[in-house]
Order: sequence, then C-alpha cells, then structure tokens
Amino acid sequence: MTRIIIADPDPSTRKALTLLLQRKMGTNGIVEVGDLEALIRTLADTPPDLILLDWRLYGSPAPNLPAAPKAYPHLKIVLLSVNADDEATAKEAGADFVHKGAPPDELIATLTPLLRKVNS
Repeated sequence: MTRIIIADPDPSTRKALTLLLQRKMGTNGIVEVGDLEALIRTLADTPPDLILLDWRLYGSPAPNLPAAPKAYPHLKIVLLSVNADDEATAKEAGADFVHKGAPPDELIATLTPLLRKVNS
C-alpha cells in the first residue's frame, strides 16, 4: 500500500486533498498532519512514500528540505504553496511543486507518475 502524508496547517485543505486522492486515485494509506511536530513524529514512526507538504507549515519554509531525500532516499516530495515563486526553490531541493490555486487535475497529473514509480 502506498503511504502518503498530507502536511498542511488547514484541516479543510487536508480533508479536501485526502478526498481527492481517495476518489481520483484510489489511495487509502493517507495520514494527515497539521504541524511540524506531528510531521516529524509521523516520519519517524512510518516513513511514507510521498509527502504533500505545505511550503509554509506554520509560517516558515519547509525545514531542511534538501536533507529529506538523503534521510529517506525513496521519499517523493510535492510542495504546495500559494506563492508561485516557491516553485524554483522546490525544484532546487529536488521536490515537485503544485500551486495551491491549480485545478485538481494538475495535482493528479503531478502525482500519477510519482506514485507509479513508488508502486513499480
């Protein structure tokens, strides 16, 4: 089973993303976290295959993002942000990027090949 963490401070956003992934991709191994502490705990307990990470989880850019691929070499990261300027930083860190204002189909199009790699 594919394991996904949705890390976003807004419960409505987390729930919407969970429902979208369940309905459009048939994904059920989803854990929602709302803060950095819960994200760190969840990573330690059960490393996921993919993280949908709000770039500014409680006001600061995603911590140590460049270190995550080294600590979890098979982990796929998709940064979500309302600021389109964060895309360059995400790419530099080796993460994919989806603007929070993008249509749901764009998120699905980004996730599909990533999850295909995880499941192969």
